[in-house]
Amino acid sequence: MTAASSKTSAKTSAKTAAPRRDYDRRKKRGPIRKTGRPLWRQPMMLGLVVLILGGGAGGGWWAWREGWLVEVQSRIDSVGRSIVGAITPFKLADVTVEGRDYVEREAILAALNVKAGDSLLGVDLQASRQRLEAIDWVAGATVERRLPDTLYVTLRERRAVALWQNGAEYTLIDRNGRTVRASRMPPGAESLLLLGGPGAPEHVGELLLLLAYEPALTRQLRAAVWVGQRRWNLVLNNGVEIWLPEEDAVAALQHIAKLEAQHKLLSREYGVVDLRLPDKLYLRKRGPGGDASPGPV
Repeated sequence: MTAASSKTSAKTSAKTAAPRRDYDRRKKRGPIRKTGRPLWRQPMMLGLVVLILGGGAGGGWWAWREGWLVEVQSRIDSVGRSIVGAITPFKLADVTVEGRDYVEREAILAALNVKAGDSLLGVDLQASRQRLEAIDWVAGATVERRLPDTLYVTLRERRAVALWQNGAEYTLIDRNGRTVRASRMPPGAESLLLLGGPGAPEHVGELLLLLAYEPALTRQLRAAVWVGQRRWNLVLNNGVEIWLPEEDAVAALQHIAKLEAQHKLLSREYGVVDLRLPDKLYLRKRGPGGDASPGPV
């Protein structure tokens, strides 16, 4: 009985005992780590990065606004050109200028800012061109190096359309009313329209548009006088004066051109054709010396 019970107990223990394995298939877990945000996502670090980037951008904007970066770049370029000039054999010996009629020689040399013996490769062509185009009478310019020793300048000057008499002084005027003191009168200056009266240069563009309506009269024109800051008196080659009105000067000029074509009015004994009043025309005969008798302006 005892032996049987022992056998039964042994069998039961064998059935309930877990089978033994050669190895453990479960993965071994390492030590548990605490999870948290990466360093770059920490609020303090993000704030520091934003502060640095913002400060850099603000400093760059300030430097640009104050012209500091431009000045630094200009100094670097200047030093670079000086170094190039020191190690190159091409030295400036001649400055050739093409297209100069009005601009004075001294103004061109001052704009180029060069002298004999300077390095030809060290000349800043763009800056020289900009300084030349800042001269009143220069509409455009190009500056070239022509090795071994020449700086070649081509100017495109504004063309004079009139000569303004201001007292005893004569000044060239372009179509935009800009004035210039020329070192010499250009070829054909004697055929330019003569302007008179204070403020005439500022209104020369309006005068040219007015004269374009009647080319036949324009060919006879010798001078134009700006009167009272409001209107023009035209003086023809034969001395006849046409007093234009302040308003609707085009219609008045067309009217006198029609009368000239039909009756040769401007070739007769009249010295003044007064068109200042609308729809009226007054004629004044020449005086004993051939001049028109004086009248109001």
